Amino acid sequence: MSAGRIGIIGAGASGIGVARALRKDGLDFEVIEATKDVGGNWQPDGPASKMYRSAHLISSKKNTQFSDHPMPDDYPHYPHNSLMFKYLNDVVDAADVRKAIRFGAGVLHAAPEDGGWRVTLSDGEEAFYDALVVCAGLLRKPFAPVYPGRFDGETMHAADYRSSAALEGRRVLVVGGGNSGCDIAVDAAHVAAKVFHSTRRGYHYMPKFIAGKPTQEWLMDISPQFRGADEYWSHVADVFKLAGFDGRDFGLPEPDHSIQAAHPIMNSQILYHIGHGAIAPAPDVARLDGGVVEFVDGRRERIDVIVWATGYGVDLPFLSGAGFDAKADLGGAFLKVLSGRYDNLIYVGYLNTPSGIGNIANIVGKFVSKYLISKNEKSPGWIRLKSIQSSGAQIDLGQDRFMKTSRHSHEVDLWKFIKTINFISSELSK
Repeated sequence: MSAGRIGIIGAGASGIGVARALRKDGLDFEVIEATKDVGGNWQPDGPASKMYRSAHLISSKKNTQFSDHPMPDDYPHYPHNSLMFKYLNDVVDAADVRKAIRFGAGVLHAAPEDGGWRVTLSDGEEAFYDALVVCAGLLRKPFAPVYPGRFDGETMHAADYRSSAALEGRRVLVVGGGNSGCDIAVDAAHVAAKVFHSTRRGYHYMPKFIAGKPTQEWLMDISPQFRGADEYWSHVADVFKLAGFDGRDFGLPEPDHSIQAAHPIMNSQILYHIGHGAIAPAPDVARLDGGVVEFVDGRRERIDVIVWATGYGVDLPFLSGAGFDAKADLGGAFLKVLSGRYDNLIYVGYLNTPSGIGNIANIVGKFVSKYLISKNEKSPGWIRLKSIQSSGAQIDLGQDRFMKTSRHSHEVDLWKFIKTINFISSELSK
């Protein structure tokens, strides 16, 4: 069954999911982790952390946990980030994975060599792996847009935001309409002198609870009642409007996309604070003028601090070499997982779904393990898979359902992805 020695880059949730699966199948692996702890983005004080003091899960406990390792019963529906960090540590220890993690060893360079990968580490060592699984995460390189003019006040990216204390008594502009932007705007509303929230378009907002249930669970529970997606989403939109979560009722612009075409914004408080005047909606920024920000509608506001909640770019510097364009390879990865250039290079965690991490991490981890085993055996299933991949065939993962924006470039339909990955996993060993 040996698939050689496997290197897993990153001990965040995705890396943990892969490591658990490899451990269950008895494969030889090492997790390479640049920091001193597991959890990646969920580390409260780690260099890769994006956690702010008030951050809770936006996917429910049931939809976030590993199904074979449930969160404790006393965890709330939407656990605080500190509980998620504790949970990931519990998962690591229960799966007997911690002893296989090489802490404090960042990857400086990884290059193909003799059918495997030679990896240079920040601790001064080198390692060789027969296969490499990259789980370094999507939230690597904070992105901030560039506008004409100059801003003389303070700026920070959401990646560096830790608490509302930095915003107290100040005139704050939060730029970005995603979940982090909405969370930070709500945070600021409690302490800032004034909060402006700039978004480029109208959005669909989802409450965190409907009918006494976490919204994601309610969405799944009601889906069998409808004959198709259009009827289902039309009902969902009607219920959200009745519950007070239609942004147009608060003076926000009409969305230019359907509710199912975007990653969900899950926030029960953003419209509440807009309705109470604590958050002032604003359109896109037009230009910066010293201590003033001008918006595309001509409005000008004096601003003390700008928080850029404007997303991240993919950054895989350790794979840039020997003419290999890692970003292009990642963008064209088969099933969003398999490199198009190397059959022993795998990407995990480089996709988004409207779901928590646990189900996806479990399913993809099992797929990776089966893929590596069948690759070693050159099973008929693996040969068929590689033939399909090399043919250039496009597998429908529901990606065409989503908006064509940078934010959605990694988005897939949850159920289509799960169905496809599970089917191919079952075929690999045949």
